[in-house]
Amino acid sequence: MKRPRSRGFFVLLLVAASLLPSLSSAQVNLLTNPGFEDSGGSFNGWTTFGSGRAVSLPSSDNIIRTGAAAAKAYGEFVGCPPGTFSVGGFYQSFTPTVGKVYTFSGFALVSSGDPMLGTNTCASNRMIAKIAFFNLPVGGSTISVNEMIIGDGHSPTNQWNAFSLSALAPTGAQRVQAMFMFLQPACDPGAVFVDDTDFRELDPPAPKPNLLANPSFDTNLTGWTPFENVLHETRSFALRTPPGSIKLYGPFSTPGAASGLFQSFAAAPGSVWRLDAYSMHTCEGNPAERTTGDNLGIARIVFRDGSNNEIGSDQVVIIDKNSPLATWTEHGVIATAPAGTVTVGAYILYVQPVVNEGGSMLVDDVNFRQLTATDFSVSPSAPRFALHQNVPNPFNPATRIAFDLGEEDPVDVSVYDVAGRWITTLVHGELDSGPHFTTWNGKAANGAAVAAGIYRYVLTTSRGRVSRNMVLLQ
Repeated sequence: MKRPRSRGFFVLLLVAASLLPSLSSAQVNLLTNPGFEDSGGSFNGWTTFGSGRAVSLPSSDNIIRTGAAAAKAYGEFVGCPPGTFSVGGFYQSFTPTVGKVYTFSGFALVSSGDPMLGTNTCASNRMIAKIAFFNLPVGGSTISVNEMIIGDGHSPTNQWNAFSLSALAPTGAQRVQAMFMFLQPACDPGAVFVDDTDFRELDPPAPKPNLLANPSFDTNLTGWTPFENVLHETRSFALRTPPGSIKLYGPFSTPGAASGLFQSFAAAPGSVWRLDAYSMHTCEGNPAERTTGDNLGIARIVFRDGSNNEIGSDQVVIIDKNSPLATWTEHGVIATAPAGTVTVGAYILYVQPVVNEGGSMLVDDVNFRQLTATDFSVSPSAPRFALHQNVPNPFNPATRIAFDLGEEDPVDVSVYDVAGRWITTLVHGELDSGPHFTTWNGKAANGAAVAAGIYRYVLTTSRGRVSRNMVLLQ
């Protein structure tokens, strides 16, 4: 394998590249007592709710990443049995600046001494890190949120796992909360520890050109041509940027049928196009099936000739059963118009291979644009990148991951679990064009062996992102 020119270690979990803030912002952690160290271990600076929380100290749990303390959250066992849905946790509040990006990060751990149970995440205990914007300085209603499950029955045990999420402060936001919530829908045991938390206000990225009418679905579906089951959403949990988004679900008609919407534009042969979209599925909105489901959300670029025949396309999967719950993630695809192209279409699709299978996805903030020569360092017709299936698969103890680059490019190859949590980074740095490979030995970044199961390996370059699944045997 050609070695990367830069080996700087990198942890970036599910923060889309186009949302990365400018480094000109004041990079200051806004949190008080981010490591729960005050007064020998406490929640000083944090507002707590519910009763399922404690500070982990050497004299108690002794599960600490750095310093002398960490935080612990667990279920409150209200009315058990049979139990009622309970929520507890802790947060800090700040006055946001509209248009700024807020990032929330830290580390979480599930201990084998008190593990989280259940493989159905939406019906089991789970710990969430959440950014929430409100319309009043105190109280008021939620405007929009972004959240991430940082501990559940899929979490590897006895290792600190990094998490990071971000959100754009919407118009009307007067308060933002960085929050940890432990959700207990049943009487299951389990606890999650957090440490070394960080919350920052950063500059947003420069806006990108966009040909789409109503790209953020602020005015219902105006400008789009929808088909089958596409609904306009205004509920706060369903919005990346208010006031609207869309929900797509299966047409329940024939196998392989799709719901979706599109916009079309004039295009010439050889022109290069890019489609980006933020997507999410959530327990609050009928997520894509998490066990046997085959439903797929897709962003697709389609080229047509003068008779409206499809003559070429390219696409990227933006939601499937392994996508993380409740977290807005951006995916992009680039395609070159073939000979005979007259029009190009930007499509968002929800494909249902099995009739009557449940599931849905939310989409917001779609961008479609024609790329110019300044967007490329090489010919736009050159191959961009390819990620190959790992060999062997299934595997134990190690597997080889091969990929090709069409140009010199910054590259990241990372491994995630089925819930979207970062496990380890295998490659990070600048690589030459050509074939490359790396290997994974079934271990997390801290050197601990991970459990047998399905994992996703993700190749990220400046041109986009692609992933495949692999199976680690016991």
